[in-house]
Amino acid sequence: FAGMSVDTGQIISEWVRDIGAREESSVVASDLRTTAAFATLVNATAGHALEYDDTAVFSGHYSNPVTAATLAVGERLGASGEDVILAWMTGYEVIAAVSKACATPKGNSLLVNGFFNQGFYPVFGCAAVAAKLMGLDAWQIRMAFGNAATAMSGLMKNRGSHSKAFTAGNAAMHGVMAAELASRGFSANEDIFDSDIGVARLMNLEHGNAESMLAGLGDWHLANFSTSLRLHASCAAGHWSTDALMEIMRDHKFDPAEIESIRATVNDFLMPSKPYHAPTTGLTAKYSVEYDLAATALDGRIGIAQFTDEAVMRPEVRDLMEKVEIQETAGVMGTVPMESTVTVTLTDGQTFEATANNTHGSPADPLTREEVLGKFAECTAALLPPSRRDEIVAICDRL
Repeated sequence: FAGMSVDTGQIISEWVRDIGAREESSVVASDLRTTAAFATLVNATAGHALEYDDTAVFSGHYSNPVTAATLAVGERLGASGEDVILAWMTGYEVIAAVSKACATPKGNSLLVNGFFNQGFYPVFGCAAVAAKLMGLDAWQIRMAFGNAATAMSGLMKNRGSHSKAFTAGNAAMHGVMAAELASRGFSANEDIFDSDIGVARLMNLEHGNAESMLAGLGDWHLANFSTSLRLHASCAAGHWSTDALMEIMRDHKFDPAEIESIRATVNDFLMPSKPYHAPTTGLTAKYSVEYDLAATALDGRIGIAQFTDEAVMRPEVRDLMEKVEIQETAGVMGTVPMESTVTVTLTDGQTFEATANNTHGSPADPLTREEVLGKFAECTAALLPPSRRDEIVAICDRL
C-alpha cells in the first residue's frame, strides 16, 4: 500500500496499465487488473519501494515477493485460502534454502560482490509459489527453476533509486513467468543448481555448494527463525544506531538545537549498504546513517514522512547531519556482535550514551501489536479510509 502511494509504484503501475494486458489479477491499492505476472511485478516493486518490508534472518526480503506472487497467481486460479498459505510458505522456504549457498566468512557473497540478493534467490521462491498453486509435477518444477535462473539479476549500485525496488518486482514477476512457461512445456536445464556452472557456485564462486541448500529444507525456516519487521522506513543496516539514539531520547529530554555532536559506531561490513553521507533525496536518504540519526533526533522517528525529498532538504536536518560522526568497527559478520553505540554530546557538555544489540522488530525484540497496527495505519493512510483499514486487519486476524 505504501509503495503505491509514491511515484515508484505509480510509475510502474501506469506502465503496466498502458500495456493493456488481460485482466486476471489485482494490483493492490489500485483499480488496475492485469495478468498474474504483471500484477506480481507491480505489487512486489511497490512492496520494496520504501525499504519498509521485513528483513529475513541471514539477509534478504523474502516476504514481499512471495506475497505478490501468491496473491496474483492465487487470484487468477481461484485458489483456496489454505492452498495460498501453503504456497506462500513453500516459496519462503525455497528462498531461504537457496540463500544458504551464498554464505561466506565475509557475509553474503552476492552483497559482498555488489549484487543485490533480492534479484537472485527470490526468483526461485516465486517460481515455487506459482508451481505449487498450478499443480506442476516434479519435472515441470525443475524446468521452472531452470527458467527462473535466467532472470537472476540486480545491482547494489542502484540503491537510492526506483530501480532497487524494481529488482524485487522483476525477480518476482520472472518467477511467475518461469512456472507459467514450464506448464506449457518450455524447457530449461534440469539440474540448474548443480555443478561448477550451476546457480549455487555462480552466486558464490569460492564457497557455493548446492548441497548446502538442502540442510533443514522443509523444517520451515520462518517458523524457526522468524523475521524482522522494520519500524524504520530505511535500510536496516542503520537500525542499530537509530534504536540506540531513540533509547537515549526516551531517557533524556533535550532540544535538537542543543546537540553538539552525535557519534555512532557501526559494523564496517554494514556500511557498504549505507553509502550516502549527505543525501539529497528521500530515496538516497534511506541509505544514510547520518540522515537516519539526524532525522530521528529532530522528529523522534523515521517513518514514511521522514523520507520525502522535502524532509531531507530541511535546513535543520542538513545542519544536524554535519554533526554526525560515524566510527566503523572492524570484524567479520558472524564473529562479532551486531551492535551500535551512540553518544550524544550537548552544547553544555552533557553526554548521553546507549548501545543497541538488537534492532527493535527483530525476533529478539519484536514489535508490539500496537506498533504493527500503527505501521499498517501509516502505510495505508494515503489510500484507505480507517473503516476499510480495520476491515483488512480483521481479515488478517482470521488467518
